[in-house]
Amino acid sequence: MSYTVIDAGGLPVEAADVYLGNLTVTGRSPYTVEAYAHDLRDFFEWTSQRDVDYRHLGLEDVAEFFAWLQRSRPARQPGVYQLPGAPPAVGNTTLVRKGAALAGLYRFHARRDETVPALLGELTGPRPMGRYVPMLAHARRHGPGLDAYSPIRIGRCVSFPGRATSTPPG
Repeated sequence: MSYTVIDAGGLPVEAADVYLGNLTVTGRSPYTVEAYAHDLRDFFEWTSQRDVDYRHLGLEDVAEFFAWLQRSRPARQPGVYQLPGAPPAVGNTTLVRKGAALAGLYRFHARRDETVPALLGELTGPRPMGRYVPMLAHARRHGPGLDAYSPIRIGRCVSFPGRATSTPPG
C-alpha cells in the first residue's frame, strides 16, 4: 500500500511522494507510512500558505511550523489568530512523530540534492523501533549514536482546567 500527499491544486507533492515511496520500498510499517503522509501533508500545507520551498527553510522556520501545528485546525488558516491560553491542538507524542517524519524527509532529500539543508534532517534524535520489525531488520544500518544532537526540542504540555501551558524542555 502506498500513500500520496496532494497539494491544493490536486497534484502530488513530489518531495513527499518520493520519500513515502522510499519508506514503503524499504519495508517501513504501512501504519508508519500512513502517519508520515498525514504529517507531511500538514507540513506542505504550511509551506504552501507561506509560499516557500521546503529547501529554503531554516531552523527558525521549522520551529514556527511546530507552533503552527499546535493551533486548532480552523486557526491554521492565514489571517486567523488564536487567543493566548488556548489548549494545544495536538499532543506531544504527535509532535514528536511529526518531527520524525520531517527529519526523515530532510535526511532523505539531503542525500539526493545539495540544495536541501542537511541540518534539518537532525530534527529528532534516535528513537527505538516500535514493535513492527521488517523481515530484513537484521541487515539495516543503524543511525546516529545516542549522543546525537537535536536542535528542535518539544516542551512537555501541562494542561490545567481551562488553560494550557508549555514547560521548557529539560
